Parts: sequence; structure tokens; C-alpha cells
Amino acid sequence: MGNIYEEPEVYDAAHWWKTNDMEFIAGWADRCGSPVLELAAGTGRLALPILERGHTYVGLDSSREYVSRAKQKLAPFGGRGAIRYGDMRDFHLAGKFEFCFIGFNSLLHLLTNDEVLSCFRCVHKHLSDTGKFLIDIFIPDPIFLYREPGKLYEVMRFEHPRGGECVVKERNEYDPETQINHIHWYFFHDPAQEPELYSFDMHMIYPDTMDCLLTEAGFRIEEKLGDYDGRPLGEESPLQIYICGK
Repeated sequence: MGNIYEEPEVYDAAHWWKTNDMEFIAGWADRCGSPVLELAAGTGRLALPILERGHTYVGLDSSREYVSRAKQKLAPFGGRGAIRYGDMRDFHLAGKFEFCFIGFNSLLHLLTNDEVLSCFRCVHKHLSDTGKFLIDIFIPDPIFLYREPGKLYEVMRFEHPRGGECVVKERNEYDPETQINHIHWYFFHDPAQEPELYSFDMHMIYPDTMDCLLTEAGFRIEEKLGDYDGRPLGEESPLQIYICGK
């Protein structure tokens, strides 16, 4: 079994399609100003448009492999862009930030409400008095969570770094008591071999829980959006995007 968070080249190749949040996040960086802090920064995908607009940026990630790849991407920006290894549940950085964000469902890798609350409290300490905190996660969908057990569903296709097309299929098991979704990705790459398996867990967090956790951590929820076009969060929204201040 592989670990997708130890293979940044494969992750980047598989997520070539994820570009629809870049303008949205970079736009909020423009509104709030520098410095910018990204938690669970990954391989630096969202760092690049922020740095290209002239901001000062710090990213934090718990994968040493991802941090190494992100450093390569951020190198052309010199001292304005930094990426560090660390845990978003407990971190200590110098100074305060005008804009902090957690993008593309990364918050869901914190598997308990206590872990989420610990993260939020750390953000609160690092945010300036006028700064904004943005969180972007999807709304749990029962159709996805309670799919047919054992069945494989195709989720994407991409050109594998080692050459050739790779088809990714997934299955999942959802535990409603812990609200953890156990996800298994099967990478069908080489017809002569069994597919590569990558497994990971995600914590399904509903809007009412997010409201409580943010409030408990000392945040004021200023906006709740349902998509990257800025429409308000509603019953049919695919996303829950929170804009918070102290």
C-alpha cells in the first residue's frame, strides 16, 4: 500500500484539474494583504498565484516530501515565499498574519473535533487583530458516503509521472459514529500489474459543527459561502467556505 502524501509528483499529476479555487484564494489574499499563512500547504499549488501577485507567503505542511517539492516551486520568489514542515494542530511561528487559509478540504484530515479546535486556536494566536481566516471544505454528501460497499467508482484520469495514462477508482467505508470516511484509491496504471492502492481518512464536518468549533476558538464568522463565485451557503451548495475574523 502506498502513501499519496509521500509521492508529491503523483499527487500533482493526479490533481492537474484542480484550478477553480486559485483566483478565489488569491483574491482574498489581495483583500487582506500580507503576510499570508497557508496550513496544509501541500506541494505549493495555491502558493504560486499568491506569490505571483506580490504577497509574502508562509506555508506549513506535515509531509516532508511535499515540503521539499514546494520549496523547489517557491525558490524563484526568494525570501517572499517560505514553506515549512509542521503540524497545523500545534505550531508556533514568528509574527502575525493578515490572511490565513486552509484550502481544498485539507482541514478534513484532522480526524476529531478536538484536533480541529486545536488547529483553530493556533490560527487565532497567529492572526492579526484585523486579519481574516478562510476555510474551504465540501459539504458531506450522503450519496457519496453511503455508496454500494466494495464497488469501485472512477474518480479521475491523468498522465502518470512514470508515463502512460492512469485511471483512478475508489471505494469507501463511512463510520457515522466517528464521522470518518475511510477512502481507498486504486491507481490502474500498468495493465500487467495489480493496481497501486492508496488509503486515507477524512473527517466529515457539517456546517453546524463548524459554527460551534469556530466560535469556541474565538472567531467571529463573517461570511459563509457555498461556492467560489461567492454565493451564500445554502441547502444546494457544494462547498462550505468560511470567512472569519477575531
